[in-house]
Amino acid sequence: MDPSSQAPYHLAPGSQTVCYLPWLKVLRGAAVRTKIFGDAGRSGEGGRKMRSALLMAIAALAIGAAAMIAPAASEAITLTISSVSVTVGGTTWCSTNLACTNPTWNLSGGIILANPGDSLFLTQTGGAAGYNFDTSEGNLPSCTAATPCATSITINGILIAPGNNVLPNTNLDPGGNNHNEAANYAFYGATAAFNVFTGYADNVHLDACADSSGGVANNCQPDPFAASATDTFIGGGTTAPAGFNETQANHCTSNPPGANDCFDAGVIRIVNAAVEGRQAVPEPSTFLLLGIGIMGLAAWGRLRREL
Repeated sequence: MDPSSQAPYHLAPGSQTVCYLPWLKVLRGAAVRTKIFGDAGRSGEGGRKMRSALLMAIAALAIGAAAMIAPAASEAITLTISSVSVTVGGTTWCSTNLACTNPTWNLSGGIILANPGDSLFLTQTGGAAGYNFDTSEGNLPSCTAATPCATSITINGILIAPGNNVLPNTNLDPGGNNHNEAANYAFYGATAAFNVFTGYADNVHLDACADSSGGVANNCQPDPFAASATDTFIGGGTTAPAGFNETQANHCTSNPPGANDCFDAGVIRIVNAAVEGRQAVPEPSTFLLLGIGIMGLAAWGRLRREL
């Protein structure tokens, strides 16, 4: 039994009183530590070995502590889309909290995309508003090689560098009732937080659906074109325009009139990309601990070579 855990007691009568108190454990631990650091301060091979062991321990503790407090290499970040503005040629469409010629999408104080890959889809809102995002003709002359239309998209106040011209049908729309403009998504641009894709939904113009590739070919719309459980879709169909007699597959209903399933509109898809590979900034204490660890390892290596 460890006598330091005992209450004070006496030896035989007349002998010296010996007191074992709990705090002797503390003194014993201090003595051990004194011996370790004292040995490390000695000259000769024993002292060098002790110093080497101490440096290695300090380096391991510092690097381990830095690893524990360092932020994760990647972290999911909730994305909120609060404003959108799209200009094609001389016409601008925007969210209703901005001032423009065609306020189109009510973002209700901000659309939250909480998970990686969550998407916001913006297209014509349909119904009584009709074809209110027709980016190839809309409020413009048709976008053609003779009258080309440039595209710009601004999201949350950030102008996105353009990567395609899908919204104005790549300036190939000859006008009229026949030319189908459907196109699958093409990458438009990105920020650190989101990726932007543009496509075109057209099940109105009388030619066969022009989206010959993608998730579902020749269905007259980019894919996906509907919200999943975590996506948000702002848009809707409207009635077929007068004079259109739809006969092609996957086109909207023209007879009887009145079904709200017709689209002739650009589509903006905004995808939460603020996750994989996004580095969190380490705290200054992390750098300090890593520095101590690296210096400890360097000193240990030097001392080891001397041994």
